[in-house]
Amino acid sequence: MCPNPLPTLSTVEKMMHCLLGDQVAAKTSAPGPDLTKPHVVASYVNDANEVQRILVCDLGLANSMGAAMSMIPASVANDATKAGIVAQNIESNLGEVLNICVNLFTEDSTDRLTYSNLKICSPKDPAPAVKQSVKFALDIPRYTGGSLLAGSV
Repeated sequence: MCPNPLPTLSTVEKMMHCLLGDQVAAKTSAPGPDLTKPHVVASYVNDANEVQRILVCDLGLANSMGAAMSMIPASVANDATKAGIVAQNIESNLGEVLNICVNLFTEDSTDRLTYSNLKICSPKDPAPAVKQSVKFALDIPRYTGGSLLAGSV
C-alpha cells in the first residue's frame, strides 16, 4: 500500500493558487468528474514505475487549467472541450500543471512519486478504478471550472 496521503482541500487550493492565481476557488465536491463524458487522467508512479495515485478531471477543467497557466484565451479552451480534445497549444501547459501537482501527494510523505503521463479517457476507455478518493470542485475565473478527483489505485 502506498503511504502517500490523498490531498486535503487546503492543499489543493494552495497549489491551484500558486499555479493559476489567487482567485481560484476550491471546495469539496460530492459527485466528482463525470466519467460518462471525456475526462483526463494523470498518473503518478513510484520508483518501480507502478501507478500509485491518479488525478482525474473533467475535460473542460483540464483545458482551462492548461490555458490559464499561460493565459491562453478561454475561448480556445472551450472550443477544444467542445471538440472532445485537449488543444495542442494547451497540452504542454496542462502537463506542467499536472507534473507540479505530484506535490499534492508528497507534501506529508517521504516516499517519492513522479508524474508519469496524462491520458484523455472516455466512457469506452474510462479512468482506472480507485480504492479511495477525494473530490474537489474548482472555479477558475474567466475559464470553465469543473471537478477534480484525487485517488489511490
